[in-house]
Amino acid sequence: MKLSSEDKTFLALYSDSEYEKPSVTVDGVIFRLVNKENDNYRKLPEKKLQVFLSKRSYPPYKDCYGVVGTFIDLKTELTTTMELCIKNKVGLENFYSEQLFTFGEKSRDPRTRVLSVSYMILTSQEEKIENGEWFDINISKITNKTSTSITQEINILLCNENNQFENKLELKIDKKGLKTTKTLNILQNTLAFDHINLIYHALERLKNKLEYTDIIFNLLPKTFTLTELKQSYEEILNEKLLDANFRRKIAKMVVATNDYEVGKGHRSSKYFAPNPTYSFIDID
Repeated sequence: MKLSSEDKTFLALYSDSEYEKPSVTVDGVIFRLVNKENDNYRKLPEKKLQVFLSKRSYPPYKDCYGVVGTFIDLKTELTTTMELCIKNKVGLENFYSEQLFTFGEKSRDPRTRVLSVSYMILTSQEEKIENGEWFDINISKITNKTSTSITQEINILLCNENNQFENKLELKIDKKGLKTTKTLNILQNTLAFDHINLIYHALERLKNKLEYTDIIFNLLPKTFTLTELKQSYEEILNEKLLDANFRRKIAKMVVATNDYEVGKGHRSSKYFAPNPTYSFIDID
């Protein structure tokens, strides 16, 4: 819509000096799936979901780990800023990017009021990345229910060969009549700022989108076995899937190739690829 002459007159006299301005960042939660080899040659490798964290080299939270991010400038679109940040700071070239939520709690940054526009970034094990470390994600939950509420304690353990970070969140869901209220509190945080909150929301988005999109393929190599695909779903959803139900779900999402897995201790399996004609409606 074009600006009217009245709009242009108003804008010529307009000043935003009477309003306080927050700082704004973009922050990217980067996930990948990796193969964890077994000692038994005949067993299939297991899939593990990992998150990429960088060690902060300056205050606040110097030497703490957090997700990758940067402050925005007013001349660049948010998504472009996030993509440039990922490429320039950690050297990642090929990835899927999707905006998540805006986090703006008053106390989330000790420097000043900072709003974080968060993104979920997905890449595959084959892609190179630098200036940080990958951490395995291990989640356990304890749920207590009443007739009107659910309280869930969510333990998120991030670990690799060098470090282990234990984090704890509390999710409360209260229902009064037709109104449902969700509250998420950080009980234990070993990362910089509120980045464990960003990671949790990115995990929930990824899990939810598995149900109705083909987003999973952004975490996999170009070709894969159906067993690998099933393992990937199970790792992210943190539950075992029935073979028959799973194969019905992905039947239209994949196409068979002419290649087979070779050189393994178990029976060779056919490789599949994403079906280029498969389509879905993304409501996000």
